[in-house]
Amino acid sequence: MVGRRAELSQLQARLERAHRGAGAIVLLSGEAGVGKTRMTAELARHAGVPVRCGRAMAAHTAPYGPLVSALGTALPRQADRAQLFDALHAALMRAAPALVILEDLQWSDEATLELLATLAEPVARLPLMVVGTYRSDGLPRLHGLRRLRNELRRAGRLDELALRELRREETAELLAQVLGAAPSPALVHTIHDRTAGIPFFIEELAGALRVRGALRDGDVGLELTGGHELPIPATVRDAVLVGASELSDAGRRAAEVAAVAGDGVDLGVVVRLAGDDGVADVLQAGLVREEGGVARFRHALTREALYADLPWTTRRRLHARLAEQLEARGAPPGDVAAQWLGARDDERARRALLAAARESAAVHAYRDAAEAGRQALELWPEQQDPAGRIAILERYARCCQLAGELNEAARAWRELIVAAGDDGVVAEARRELAAVHELRGDVTAAVGARLAAADGFVVAGRLAEAVGERLAVANHHQYASRHQAAIALAEVAEADARRAGRLDLQLRATGIAGMARAKSKDYAGGLEAVRGALAVALEHDLTGEATSLYHLLSVTLYQSADYAQAEATLDTALALCEVHPDPATLGACRSCLAYVLVERGEWARAAELCRAAIAEDASSFASQGLLGAVYALEGRMASARRLLTESLAAAERVEHYNMSVIDTVGLARVAAAEGDEAGARERCDRLLELWARSEDRHYAVAGLRWASAYLAGRRDGTAAHACADALSRIAASTGHADALAALAQAIGECALLEGDAAGAAGQLVRAAELHRGLDMPLERAEIELRAGVALAAAGEREPALERLREAYRTARRLGARPLASAVANEVAALGEPLAARLGARADGDTDGTGLSPREREVLRLVSAGRTNREIAEDLVLSRRTVDMHVRNILRKLDCRSRVDAAVRARALGV
Repeated sequence: MVGRRAELSQLQARLERAHRGAGAIVLLSGEAGVGKTRMTAELARHAGVPVRCGRAMAAHTAPYGPLVSALGTALPRQADRAQLFDALHAALMRAAPALVILEDLQWSDEATLELLATLAEPVARLPLMVVGTYRSDGLPRLHGLRRLRNELRRAGRLDELALRELRREETAELLAQVLGAAPSPALVHTIHDRTAGIPFFIEELAGALRVRGALRDGDVGLELTGGHELPIPATVRDAVLVGASELSDAGRRAAEVAAVAGDGVDLGVVVRLAGDDGVADVLQAGLVREEGGVARFRHALTREALYADLPWTTRRRLHARLAEQLEARGAPPGDVAAQWLGARDDERARRALLAAARESAAVHAYRDAAEAGRQALELWPEQQDPAGRIAILERYARCCQLAGELNEAARAWRELIVAAGDDGVVAEARRELAAVHELRGDVTAAVGARLAAADGFVVAGRLAEAVGERLAVANHHQYASRHQAAIALAEVAEADARRAGRLDLQLRATGIAGMARAKSKDYAGGLEAVRGALAVALEHDLTGEATSLYHLLSVTLYQSADYAQAEATLDTALALCEVHPDPATLGACRSCLAYVLVERGEWARAAELCRAAIAEDASSFASQGLLGAVYALEGRMASARRLLTESLAAAERVEHYNMSVIDTVGLARVAAAEGDEAGARERCDRLLELWARSEDRHYAVAGLRWASAYLAGRRDGTAAHACADALSRIAASTGHADALAALAQAIGECALLEGDAAGAAGQLVRAAELHRGLDMPLERAEIELRAGVALAAAGEREPALERLREAYRTARRLGARPLASAVANEVAALGEPLAARLGARADGDTDGTGLSPREREVLRLVSAGRTNREIAEDLVLSRRTVDMHVRNILRKLDCRSRVDAAVRARALGV
């Protein structure tokens, strides 16, 4: 521990704090040979708690390998990423109190580094210290360790200790210990200059000099025989080889096999290839040590020096023999791939890499899967199995996309576009590329990719998909006020839709062209076109297209007139529906308008419209479901559940997809609010099932967005990722801002679940920005809430509170009590005074009731059995005021009677 006593004391102090429950993840860095392993060994020797060790391997490290090795746990099979993280977190908790040492993280798999970032927070509450060592020299700019350090720094959890080189006087002290006598100043000078003060180099060079008999006693200490002109090993490689020259032939063979195999090789494999005597010799010489049947070099530089000294033919032969041995033993495919790569057997290496990619993807280690896939693609022979290569390239692109490596995903999709010979496959890849561009915020590139995809679908004879791409681009143009370009594209799309026999797409194209014309030069003609398309959609019971056209109609009127005309937009739509003589069409018109009103936040008007429809026709299941959805958003859960259940039964009976989705999402919200996690999960599964069986690209977006947040919050990564995947497909096919915002939120929720707070915040802020131009206040407020949560987790406190304030204001304006409650509780969890941050009424929102302090007083007296007259006398209020408070209490608590209110009061602890 020469020159390391201060650093050791720091680590020991941190370990003492961990003993007391303030755990930490500490990164120990330094150049190769600077003494990181020796430092952790000394820390472990006096730890006073169990010590668990894991190590990354130079050739290949399996996903989560260092932690799995250290904790002695097995990964669950067929688990999603969140479950894997939970399993390792649980293993850490079981291990505590402990010192966990993870060595050589510069060779770690990406999955381990990502997991460490998520563990910093829980470890801080455990009697546990995790020390991760890594080489600081030659660390690539994009290495995962740099991301880990950045994530820990952002979370305020970066705890790092860097070991420096020894000073000249410390080199003298170390030489005296190694050589058993004081060195002369000249010897110290020579060795310090040759080794740059790296302890391992100093020890190896001193040992080599002693083996050669190159030292003698001088007047001022040990010195070189023959003066300074005597050659000494100039590199550690030479020093290691001098030491290895003392091995027997069998020992040398064992050392060579171990060097080729890589650090951490099974001793049984070495014995099989080099014999028992050779293994015994190399162990006795101290070049390699045995740890639980595994051979480890005393230092990685020793292995590197021995490996570099081998002739290339010998290296390739040994790599091939090791690969065969590992395959026979069923070793992880990544380990096998590393050996076939060393043997230059590209075909076998490629097969093993593909297996490693599948294995990594199965445990959601997407970065590692992408890296293995990249290597496999690099080894793919030209002209061999092009269809197979295209399939692997597509999987590689998706893994990059799921890992958040959007630049590489874009590159892979572009390569697939060049490689694929099938026009349909090329068009699909261009569509995926467009979605990647949109997630990156590159609208221009996305537009180009979608137009190219449209052309490809036309060539492939898939006209309907070509129409979809062109309409998505037309929407981009009209949002950017490029109205003539929007008109031109929509008219081409309309013609193709007519050729394809797709009335729904034809009407959508007509609506977009009409809206663009109205915004440009021909308002009257454009408005007439949109209204005409809407009438045809209603006539053919194309509810989805009708809803889209309602939106286009409202946007047309909003953009071409003032706010008064904008407010009259949906009244105009209702008037259009009412001129239709068919009662069914009128009902569809009312329900579609109610749906749009709910989306726009005009809940009172939507509820009024639904109640009127139900009064005229008690079997109006669409109006029942939409009214139930409003009640759920307002927090009136009992009434919501009854209406939604009745509506869903009728909708499923007649296979009405749109209302089935609305009712299912509404019931999921109700179950979640009531703490019925199994019921909420069942509804979310049903939503995914409904979407998968449909061609819907609209109705499911809001529900999938909400479900991704709910499921991620319950650490159900499998279902949350399924929602993200569904939204990815919707966004890729439509390019609509609502779908892109929902996808960005879903990606952010998954990132937050996996501990990537900074990445989650970026995605959720992006979702909020995408939603800012949409007239959907509830969804925007829900996204702002989640953006606030992610920003707070990322350490961005004031921006988080600003997002939460915005969400709270919208929730209060809408009357969305569950949302207001969720926001208030998040602000309270940050330790902020609610009244100061959100307003005087916020304290009443933490329980989800929205009751004011006065209403809570009245409720307390109601639950005590007091009449309204008695309450008025006790509180010195008018009887009329008390009557108003009681009505508000019954409405807010969704209670039908004072008895129900008394029961609810007891449940609330009032």
